[in-house]
Amino acid sequence: MIIRDIVVHLIEKRADTGPSTLSLSPECIAPSPTLEHFLEELNKVYNSKPSKVFGSFIDLKNDPQEKQPAESESINSSKALLNSLLEKQINFIDYSHQSMNLLKHYIDSASKATGGYMVFVHYTLFGSDFMLIVMLNNVAGIAVDNNLGLNNINYLDISKVHLAARIDLTLWQDDPQSGRYISMIRGNESNKLSEYFRLFIGSDETINSKQETSDLLTAVSQYCEDNIQDDEQKSQFKKKSAEYCLEQADKGQNVVLKDFSGYVADSAVDDFMNYIKSEQYELNNEISPNKTVIRRFNKISGRNQQVSITINEEALGDTVIYDADKDTLTLTDLPASLKTQLLNR
Repeated sequence: MIIRDIVVHLIEKRADTGPSTLSLSPECIAPSPTLEHFLEELNKVYNSKPSKVFGSFIDLKNDPQEKQPAESESINSSKALLNSLLEKQINFIDYSHQSMNLLKHYIDSASKATGGYMVFVHYTLFGSDFMLIVMLNNVAGIAVDNNLGLNNINYLDISKVHLAARIDLTLWQDDPQSGRYISMIRGNESNKLSEYFRLFIGSDETINSKQETSDLLTAVSQYCEDNIQDDEQKSQFKKKSAEYCLEQADKGQNVVLKDFSGYVADSAVDDFMNYIKSEQYELNNEISPNKTVIRRFNKISGRNQQVSITINEEALGDTVIYDADKDTLTLTDLPASLKTQLLNR
């Protein structure tokens, strides 16, 4: 990761109170090992969030959900501000200050919304430029000092990203019609409560990562049923598909169907590609992988009031035997922890 610029500002607001107040930093944060570690962790947390939504910039004046106040003509949109930054009409600090004023404009109209620390990061990763905008909360903690005493401290809780958006600047410039160069996460916020953040970013929500990942893996499963006879080969094909998608998710990268097909289908690339791109599935050329959906793939599960069972599909016929006539399930090679609990009963 190449860090180009980073700055942190503060917007303070309590629910059901008056307008927010801004505390703006006058300069960027200087490079340091601490900063690099912070951004690596922040990027890792962002990539790990499963329920992202994807979209592109829209004209908010045409958005029926957005009520334009009288002063809105004097406020630039996030899209306009980014354009000015990329065209070097304004510098990064000016961009972040104007963005904070834009955020204030929207958060003040959301009575239940609260503020936080706003992190703006311009960075390059894998040859693409990104703008990451994250709201974090300050939380209280306790640290041990050099004399082994206890001290109260405040720190940014990176593990619980409040609200965030990442704009793929390179994709936006190269393919503005892609419809997926903006990704957003909303933490535990309800859609209604965090709507101000979407309006601040100026994005629609055209793509749901859960749904498109589910559609892709459904296509993989059906391809296996229709084209692969051997059960072991089916299992390996599905396992390979899931591993590839999970690896891309860990790196924060999309699954490009052409590359995905070449990896999992080997000599049957064209047949597989034509199958999953058929009108039946209507998959995009790129899929934003959702970890939650991927981890459930190839698993069989069920529960009642007394039992909850989850098994990997590849274990069927091996360490898990189902007898349909007797309606019984036989398990062998039990987990050590389960055996210990059983023996101690």
